[in-house]
Amino acid sequence: MKMKRTILLTLLALMGAGVVQAQHYIGLRGGVGVGYGRFEPASYYTMKWVPGVWSGGLQWKYYGPVRYVGAIGAEVEFLQRAYQQQAGLDSPDYVRRVYNTVNVPLIWHIHLNLAHNRLRVFLNAGIWASYNIGARQWTRVDGVVTEEPYKMLLVRDNPFNYGLLGGLGANVIFGRWELLVEARYYFSYGDILRNSAVYASNPTRSPLDNIMLSLGFFYRLGDKPHEPELPAWYLRRQARKQAERLQEAGASAETTNESSK
Repeated sequence: MKMKRTILLTLLALMGAGVVQAQHYIGLRGGVGVGYGRFEPASYYTMKWVPGVWSGGLQWKYYGPVRYVGAIGAEVEFLQRAYQQQAGLDSPDYVRRVYNTVNVPLIWHIHLNLAHNRLRVFLNAGIWASYNIGARQWTRVDGVVTEEPYKMLLVRDNPFNYGLLGGLGANVIFGRWELLVEARYYFSYGDILRNSAVYASNPTRSPLDNIMLSLGFFYRLGDKPHEPELPAWYLRRQARKQAERLQEAGASAETTNESSK
């Protein structure tokens, strides 16, 4: 009876050894990058990347207790999107438009802990939705560049946008603080301009993409650092091995006792 109780307690201890406290993190991030318009038909529009767009905002993430699930996160950020349409294939004249947007990404944060949990290499994948709050336009004609606010009209412009995102980066951990660096691609499914069937002078498709390089930090709200639990299959295997060792030790002890009698 005592041996069975010992085995049961060992199993429970091993199965519970990986349970950890889930963690919430909050932080700030900012970055710079380039914007691009994927206008269609592509043969009609000559597009160029626009450097110098920037972003900044608040971020939150939640680490669950399971090692291979990673974390989930959400952000509220200011993000500039942009495109530049050339007047012709070899023409230096252009129309450049930069949109100011409020963007909300929802993220699955897949990470690998290294250096005794002092470094995390991560992959971000998620979705985003944004709302345009304003825009400015630069026009170059015969070497003269003019700048002016761009007035958005519902009949011509789409105020909402959405798409997918993917990012690769790393976190360096200092106690409760995490510094981060990330390269992220925003892929747009929505159009910044309404379809040409709605507004005749618009392209048939006009999604805007971004490539951003960001720096930021997180602050851990919990007292203990995040240490993900061991996989369930590994815990079950270790529990079985421990139980077998205890049974063998118990059988050996009983044999020794009988021999001594």
